[in-house]
Amino acid sequence: MSDHPRILIIDDDEVFCRLLVKHLDRSGFDAVCAHNASGGLQAALGGTFNAIVLDHVLPGHDGLALLQALQNSPGAPPIVYLTASQDSRIAVAALKAGAADYVVKDVHGDFLLLLENAVTNAMLATAIKRDKEKAETEVRAARDQFKALAEERALLLREVNHRVSNSLQLIASLLHFQGDASGNTDVKAALKEANGRVLAVARVHRSLYTSFDVRCVSLPEYLSSLIHDLKDVTAGGQAEETDITFMSDPIQAGPDSAVAVGIVATELILNALKHAYPGGRGPVRVQLQAMDSQIELIVEDDGAGKNAAEGGARRGIGRRIIAGMAEKLDGTLRYDNKTRGTRAILTFPVKDGIRACAPERHT
Repeated sequence: MSDHPRILIIDDDEVFCRLLVKHLDRSGFDAVCAHNASGGLQAALGGTFNAIVLDHVLPGHDGLALLQALQNSPGAPPIVYLTASQDSRIAVAALKAGAADYVVKDVHGDFLLLLENAVTNAMLATAIKRDKEKAETEVRAARDQFKALAEERALLLREVNHRVSNSLQLIASLLHFQGDASGNTDVKAALKEANGRVLAVARVHRSLYTSFDVRCVSLPEYLSSLIHDLKDVTAGGQAEETDITFMSDPIQAGPDSAVAVGIVATELILNALKHAYPGGRGPVRVQLQAMDSQIELIVEDDGAGKNAAEGGARRGIGRRIIAGMAEKLDGTLRYDNKTRGTRAILTFPVKDGIRACAPERHT
């Protein structure tokens, strides 16, 4: 607000206007007058005013109609309605039409101070309103910009995950072809295991690429896709020869935790397929379940029993991989004694980046 706010007075009484201009000038305002509706409207549209004082009765014109016209003009200043009538209906009509305030004239001039206060308060309220609108506009613009940046970042992350997934899929294919071409049984088995590990990581990036939220992975969908890949790897593309079933509660995890769960699942499944059924193939059941503050990954079979399967898991790189991934999850791996077969259970806590969702089951 300037040191000398400009006030437009629209009133047909020239004596009253001079009195009002003199009073406002003494109070630090710069006041000018218009004595009819057309002149007042022209002055309001052609100049910059901080407030308008509008009389109710104008020659050949209704003050309320002019009030409406002034309100419809762009950047209209606040209007203080002035009337000599004691009829409250006029004041109510003026306020409904958009007047910032109203003042009733009196013959003694006592209303001048009230009018000055009304003009000052109207200007202050308008300034506060405009500052608020400006701040809200800036907040909306910043929010829209942030949203656009977040969407762009998510798109870039999905593109990165897509490229990483394609690269890892290529590596997995090369390991698969190399294993098929090898005449050494041990080399072929080692390359297939390596293939499964690479697929476990590739599938996480594939899940992030196809997800709306690049910060988390749906473990049921991820493990289901991973198991499908392992069936192809271990059965030479004939999935019906490898009987792996999977059930899961709806659980989400961050990319790092999902990779750890996927690699442990891969090692346990490959170990069961390799050691549980020496004479052929049999069922392997995989289950992921949420239990209070913990999550359990269970891989079990009906094969040769604990010693054969557990011994396979404890030999070589597989044992170290499982131990490392379990430690990354702050989890532990144990084997349950069964009359027949092996049941491996990885237990890890629900923590940052891991959460169980609604109690529905994915099969």
